[in-house]
Order: sequence, then C-alpha cells, then structure tokens
Amino acid sequence: MPYRIEEKSSMRIVGARVPITENMEENQQIAPAFWNNVIKDKQFGEICELSNTSPVGVLGITAYQTPDEIYYYIAAATDKPVPPGMYEYEIPASTWVIFESEGRFKESVQSVFRRFLTEWLPFSGYVYAELPDIEVYPIGKDIQQSGHSEVWIAVKKEKEN
Repeated sequence: MPYRIEEKSSMRIVGARVPITENMEENQQIAPAFWNNVIKDKQFGEICELSNTSPVGVLGITAYQTPDEIYYYIAAATDKPVPPGMYEYEIPASTWVIFESEGRFKESVQSVFRRFLTEWLPFSGYVYAELPDIEVYPIGKDIQQSGHSEVWIAVKKEKEN
C-alpha cells in the first residue's frame, strides 16, 4: 500500500454536505446516495471548479464536530468564495499519512481505511489524530467509478499524546 507522510498547513474546503451519524452501516447508505444526488446536480461541476489548493481533486470528507454534528462533505480545497447553497469547513494543520490507491473507488477507499487501522497504524509509531478523513478523487469531465485516488488520514507521533 504506497503511502507518504506530509505536514500540511490548515486547509479550507467548500462544498455540499449531508448530516451523518455515528452508525457506520447507516453512513454507508447515506454517503453513496449523497454522491449520486450531488453528481446529478449542477453543484458537482461547481465543486470541481472550486478546486485550486492542495489536495487538488474532488474530496469526500467526514467531519465529526460533536455527536450531534457529523457531516459528510463533497467538496474542494479552495480559497475561492463560498457559492450559494454550499458550506465551508476549516481543517487544522496536521501531519497526514497519504495512501495512494488504484481501482474501484468505493472498494479501494474502504480497503485503505481497513488496512490503515489493522496493518499500518499499530506498527507506525503514530496515533490517529481524530481530524476529518479525506478521500481525494480525480476531476474529470465524465463521472469516474475507478482510477487513482488518495486517502488522507491525520496522525500524530505517539509521544505527542
């Protein structure tokens, strides 16, 4: 599983969002339906046009604020103004482990998260930083179901705890 570790300053994302819950099975129903709705709407093109800072691409982001405020965003990292009907969210500066993936997006992204928790994290010298997880998908004229994607997961050195 190819990966790299990068320090990044804070990033501002802008896009559409949907409330989700702490129930992962429920969220695995909500997020794909949300993607389908956003892709069919003009918002998807607007989100693609917003992308102008790192990470470049269309982002899927789970942002846990409180148990009652958990959102899944389809967004872009940007410094552009927030279009009507969209939301912004600031992700703090962090150290990110960035996993590269090839294949069908849904399966490959889920596999990365599973392998991060079971194979990479226990032996890495890092702990999970409890910041939003970021899925990075390519921007294209056509909606893609597979290809190159990245998963960004914020981590901290174990001794920082």
